[in-house]
Amino acid sequence: MSEQQGTSSAATQHRLGGRYVLREEVGRGGMAVVHRAHDTVLDREVAAKLLHPHLATDPSFLARFRREARAAAALTHPNIVAVHDWGEHEEGAFLILQLVEGVSLRDVLRVRGRLTPEEALAVLVPAAAGLQAAHDAGLVPRDIKPENLLIGRDGSVRVTDFGLARAAADATATFGPEVLVGSPHYLAPEAVQGAAVDGRADVYALGILLFECMTGCPPHSGETPFSTAVAHVERAVPPPSSLGYELDPALDALVLASTARQPSERTRSAAAFAHGLRAAVGDTPGLLPQVTDVLTMSVPPRPPVEPAAPTPPLGTNAPPPAPGHTVVVPVAEVQTQLVDTQDATGAPPEPPTEPGPSRPPGSTASTEAEPRRRPGRRRRRWPWVVLLLTALIGGSALGGYLLWDRVLAPVTPVPSVLGSPGANAEEQLERAGFVPQILDRTVHDLGVPEGHVLPQEPHGDARLGTEVRLVLSAGPRQVMVPEVDGAPVDDAVATLTAADLGTAVTERHHERVPQGRVISTDPPPGEEVDEGTEVAVTVSLGPTPIAVPELVGSGLAEARTLVRDAGLELVISERRHDAAAPVDQVLAQDPAPRDTRYAGDVVEVVVSDGPAPVALPNVRGERVADAVAALEALGLDVEVERRGGFSAFFNPDRVYDQDPGPGSSRLPGDTVVLYAYEP
Repeated sequence: MSEQQGTSSAATQHRLGGRYVLREEVGRGGMAVVHRAHDTVLDREVAAKLLHPHLATDPSFLARFRREARAAAALTHPNIVAVHDWGEHEEGAFLILQLVEGVSLRDVLRVRGRLTPEEALAVLVPAAAGLQAAHDAGLVPRDIKPENLLIGRDGSVRVTDFGLARAAADATATFGPEVLVGSPHYLAPEAVQGAAVDGRADVYALGILLFECMTGCPPHSGETPFSTAVAHVERAVPPPSSLGYELDPALDALVLASTARQPSERTRSAAAFAHGLRAAVGDTPGLLPQVTDVLTMSVPPRPPVEPAAPTPPLGTNAPPPAPGHTVVVPVAEVQTQLVDTQDATGAPPEPPTEPGPSRPPGSTASTEAEPRRRPGRRRRRWPWVVLLLTALIGGSALGGYLLWDRVLAPVTPVPSVLGSPGANAEEQLERAGFVPQILDRTVHDLGVPEGHVLPQEPHGDARLGTEVRLVLSAGPRQVMVPEVDGAPVDDAVATLTAADLGTAVTERHHERVPQGRVISTDPPPGEEVDEGTEVAVTVSLGPTPIAVPELVGSGLAEARTLVRDAGLELVISERRHDAAAPVDQVLAQDPAPRDTRYAGDVVEVVVSDGPAPVALPNVRGERVADAVAALEALGLDVEVERRGGFSAFFNPDRVYDQDPGPGSSRLPGDTVVLYAYEP
């Protein structure tokens, strides 16, 4: 894992949390011991990180540790070592982590010395991706170093040790609120000075790692952890090529940009760092063989490390840490040293002159030597006076600093006023002891109302009296609804989206606008609205479909009414006689009933002219019975009128006339009158 890897001679057979069987020790550092372990519940190999016992006695640290462990466990990213579980046992707290079979970047550098730009790209770009995911989730690891970048046997790169340094730094009993925990070689200046720390501190560490990959050593290394940490505040990181290596100027520029001492001037994010590294080197599909070959190299084993004790205060005679070793740095001491180690000219104070040897009591000297002895005694007293005055002045300065640091301007959380009305935000910050400063009121934002706070800087922790810079929202930007009536729906949506407007499409039939084209918008074209406003777009489905009514059997007048009410037009295509249908009854229609037509379409009908007329035959001279039978066969009714007389004697029971006469047309059912003689 992230601690110095190694193996202990004897495996530990201890069950942790009732389910994790501890095996051999694989690493040890200033805050924890790492064991290989077996998860008996899920039957898998894991890494168990056991915090040192001296941390387990601090309730504040444990509370912070629990919060950080929960947050880290929620992170899921291929470039972050997964936190599987966490808990506490009789000797302290522990973390259960994903076991990465491989080496750390420190192992690679120890074997290789330095990397090529392509190899550094293959390691640092995935690491930056993992850090960006952590930053997006609100986590700032704050302890990025080669030991915490793990390279698996599959070539994957993962960042580990999230939250431990931050938990230690925020604890109040074991370390105190003015204590900085981290690796001095990779600390950002704001971390050394005790200022608020955000993701840009990790970007600074990435820049230091890039420098170390290119040169084989970190840029700052002092005689003590204290001097190493202070160097980040006092001196800018030099370009890697200044050590005599031939490197692309873009790499030098990226190192300088990512390690700027002022966070506001630094590369803004881990993602931006990765983008800059790709641009400087050129992308590569993965770890190069030269890096992964380290997995098969004989990496010298590290000697077992004695159980770690609390790190002694810096500024003493503590030996300098190896690059990547985590130490505890008192912030107040760092800041005091920055003030007290220089005189008014900016040069370091001269060391006091050593006093000369004292004369034994009762000794004598010549008169020529006496004048030399008296000035000598005065010179010997002056260094002590200087030392006394220096101590008094230093004590006063330290006392004044402590008064300022702990009472007048302590580090305290900056209230978060994001989204608050500007006046309320200023009042809240002033009540908390900070100085609000509104920088801009012209930044439009869709989600934040006009006059409310967009970003604030700084956030997190800062000293009382710090200026808090605010940007107030100008509200949503006003945009004009473009003209899209009559346009195809896809073109209309694209036009509205390009104008930063939303769309809600509805459809309806329209008799004049073709199918798929815009009928209208609401708000209408030309109206000014807030960006992001949803515009209702009504799109035509074409003319309204009409079901043809049933007309057969209806009278002509009724059929006309039905067709007109449906929005259609009736046309008589044919009239014909039908003995079974009365005049003007609809005999047939086209289209058929319930077929679909549209407004103005024609419906053709065939109309009856009633039965066909018949021509009357000539039945004069026929016997009455025969004449009646012939006419009735044609569907006619027959009436017979008879008369007697002389003619009847010669033509008995014969028809002598008919009305209508022969050849006349009559309809079936009409009456024909026959005139006949008496029989």
